[in-house]
Amino acid sequence: MFRVKNIEDQIASFSYELTYDNIPSAALKIAHLSILDIFGVTLAGSLRPEIQLLQKVIGQWGGSSVCPVFGTNLCLPPSAAALLNGAASRVLDFDDVVDPLGIHPSVAIFPALSTIAALRQQHVTSSEFLTATVIGHDLITRFARARKETLLESGRYDLSKVIAATAAAGRLYGLNPIQLRSAMGIAYTSALGEAQCMVEGAPTVSYQQGLVASNAVKAVLLASEGFEGAHHFFTGRYGLFRTFESGSDVESIVDGLGAVFASENDIAFKPYPTCRPNISATTLAISLANYTQVRAEDISHIDIAMNQQIYDLVCAPADKKWKPKTSVEARFSMAYTVAVGLRNGGVFIADYDDTALDRADVLSISEKIRPRVDPKCEIPELGTHGRIEVSIHYVSGDVRTGFIDIPKGNPQNPLEPTEIIEKFTNCCRYFDPRNGAIQANNAIQAWERIMKDETGLQDFLAYGIAITSKSISSAK
Repeated sequence: MFRVKNIEDQIASFSYELTYDNIPSAALKIAHLSILDIFGVTLAGSLRPEIQLLQKVIGQWGGSSVCPVFGTNLCLPPSAAALLNGAASRVLDFDDVVDPLGIHPSVAIFPALSTIAALRQQHVTSSEFLTATVIGHDLITRFARARKETLLESGRYDLSKVIAATAAAGRLYGLNPIQLRSAMGIAYTSALGEAQCMVEGAPTVSYQQGLVASNAVKAVLLASEGFEGAHHFFTGRYGLFRTFESGSDVESIVDGLGAVFASENDIAFKPYPTCRPNISATTLAISLANYTQVRAEDISHIDIAMNQQIYDLVCAPADKKWKPKTSVEARFSMAYTVAVGLRNGGVFIADYDDTALDRADVLSISEKIRPRVDPKCEIPELGTHGRIEVSIHYVSGDVRTGFIDIPKGNPQNPLEPTEIIEKFTNCCRYFDPRNGAIQANNAIQAWERIMKDETGLQDFLAYGIAITSKSISSAK
């Protein structure tokens, strides 16, 4: 018999007992939208050179061919498939976020769940997948909110996300509360996440996210066979919140657990494939320019003010930010992204392809951007993001100034469902320029059935393979 004695037990009990009928409609709606959003981003991300390098290397490691790698013709062991899907989900920096915390929920949850869905002997129903997604979204946000320091303050890039992913995946796999607690304890041994890769523009930004999904799947499978993990993985003497996150409010994790869901009001969807503060600065700059394409010769300079955390993340060191040499450097460059937005009127995946990074018309604008730290942009309730101010100084003497606190895609400034559907279609077109739009339309029809039909999820995920097959056959 499972007796609830502590916070870890409460988390295991919640993950086991939550029913689809007890989830608020708003949380289900966000989970439904997130599945479409992250799936399209994963397909597009599977084309990135660094992901294809991982596919090449890991695809040679062997093992049973049971789980698909979306966007490829690979079928690999569960942990390998989860790793590759997780890396592809994150590589474009186009996945959903929680703005005050800087965390990325679906990229930790969806790759693990889709792997479990492929692995389970009985077909996973739409309601089962949605329920597990809501559990994962809620827990990953609760764990991150309890931390004393943000990931940019500490450099620890959300160590607890693997525990949330494991809880969600364990629920979908059918673990009982005792097994769920053990699985999360096993996952704690593989807690990982560092922000140095973002500062340096290293491709391990996406690789470490793939490891999260892979380790979550392994923890679930080990626990299902009776392997034990630490029971007090959060609150024990050397638990995560005592060892790595001292001073955090661990008790807050279970406040309202099962009654209030983080995914109702916290998850934000990205309109552009770049680091979150870059989206704010870029959408603001585009609006200040009256949505007209800007030329470098029209601009004297552009002043952008922000808090210290954001400056350190996307504006330093200067030699990598004004003229980025790699896709990752460009995604973490405010100057480059704002320049692309002003020149093109928007930003999309191809703007970060290696072949796009030396555009003279973009770089000549980038060089005129002057970022700076301003203490008044440090607003605690806005979290890591803070306030961002932009002033465009034209050669004519015209100056246009504005500020943004709530980035586009935030629940308070949301992307509409039609915009997320359009984003999915564009991701499919990027993946397969010839057939992507048609395949996207078919996939969207299956996705729309997820909320009404228990087979909708299975049919929707099949398009990760159907699009691949179509692409391969059309290329021959």
